[in-house]
Amino acid sequence: MIRTRPSSIFDRIVIWSFDRPLPGVTRYALAALAIALVATARILFVPDELPWLLFIPAAIGVALVFGQGAGLFAAALSTLAGALSIGSASNDYWLPEPQWVAAGLFVVILTGMVMLAGELRESMRRSVSLNAELVERERSSAEREAFLSSVLAASTDCIKVLDLDGNLTFMSEGGMKVMDISDFNAVRGCPWPDFLKDGGSVQARAALQAAAEGRSSHFEAAADTYIGIPKWWSVSVSPIPGPDGQPARVLSVSRDHTALHESREQQRLLNGELSHRLKNVLTLVQSIANQTLRGTHSVEDASAAFSSRLASLGRATDVLTTTAWQPAELHDVVDAGMSAVSGMKDRITIEGPRIRLNSQVALALTLALHELATNATKYGALSNDTGSVALRWQVNGNNGASCFHLIWQERDGPPVVQPTQRGFGSRMIERSLGAYFRGRTLLDFPVEGVVFRIDAPLGDTGQLIDD
Repeated sequence: MIRTRPSSIFDRIVIWSFDRPLPGVTRYALAALAIALVATARILFVPDELPWLLFIPAAIGVALVFGQGAGLFAAALSTLAGALSIGSASNDYWLPEPQWVAAGLFVVILTGMVMLAGELRESMRRSVSLNAELVERERSSAEREAFLSSVLAASTDCIKVLDLDGNLTFMSEGGMKVMDISDFNAVRGCPWPDFLKDGGSVQARAALQAAAEGRSSHFEAAADTYIGIPKWWSVSVSPIPGPDGQPARVLSVSRDHTALHESREQQRLLNGELSHRLKNVLTLVQSIANQTLRGTHSVEDASAAFSSRLASLGRATDVLTTTAWQPAELHDVVDAGMSAVSGMKDRITIEGPRIRLNSQVALALTLALHELATNATKYGALSNDTGSVALRWQVNGNNGASCFHLIWQERDGPPVVQPTQRGFGSRMIERSLGAYFRGRTLLDFPVEGVVFRIDAPLGDTGQLIDD
């Protein structure tokens, strides 16, 4: 049992008797022993004129230590012992008449004192019990307060208590950390809505009004930390009722949603970019379809050519999809564009540094390489058993003056005949690709093999990758 420290040795004995109650027989036996000892002391040391005096504190002590019943038992024994110690058989009634009167008064007075002592003992018992209960409640309250404080400190939410006007009266330790506040006194009493930016301040005041009316609310808003770091917050506002059940204060819990907000914003931008890219691809598909249908003489030829070009476009799209439509590596673009001749790798030389090309340039170059590879297998160096193709590129200069050079050169194929008209592939290679690269392109047909060149500033179209 928890209790305060007793003030005296006797108090400790009494309280000890509360904690360790003795059996009834033991208590009465000890009461009898105490009275016997007092009676012996009275006979040895106290004159007969004071036969009752020593028994009074003994009986009261017994009542306080062992209870009212043992005290009354001790009072009865005290009366008997006192009478025996001063009586004589020579007296008619053992005691002289004055002593009988004294004995009667002794019994009445001692009984009353013993009963009062018994009540005092019970009062002390209740006091000790109440004191222990109070100490236990205080301990539990302290533990609960420490637990709640540790929970608030561990929370990464910014937990605040406001008055009904929206002024700060409390902020959790975890909230001070996420808000970069080292001393709450620096912001105590400040209007909470003033911390929120743009429309967040208006939303905060509306939430405070709702809380004053007993309603909870939620909103998202931007607010800088105390040292100026911009963040986005998910804010919940609830009323705190007072003793009368009416809103007395306001609880505001703000959770850092910066990462989620940035993710949503990135998703929104990505959706917009995807929509833009999709429109560009559909426009390109439409152009491929129109040009293919114009340059063929039968439905079968048109279907085959269109399917081949769409497949090449699909491979280019796969390359860009793996990079989330961000710049694609040139070697991957070459692999996608020349997949139709992947079985002839021993006759194809590919050399060049690592370069990232933006998505539109990568799409256009993939289609151009597909046209060159397809024509090489039909009419050019890859249409026989001895021809070869070399694809090389390099970057000259540095920084903003970098210049990109690419050459496709066919060797040892059938003699090349200058075409009498330019088809879709030739027009796309020379015109569209030149526009995408913002440079100069050349498609030449010398008798020893087709040659295609690109000379363009690297600029915004690509970036050299440092190994």
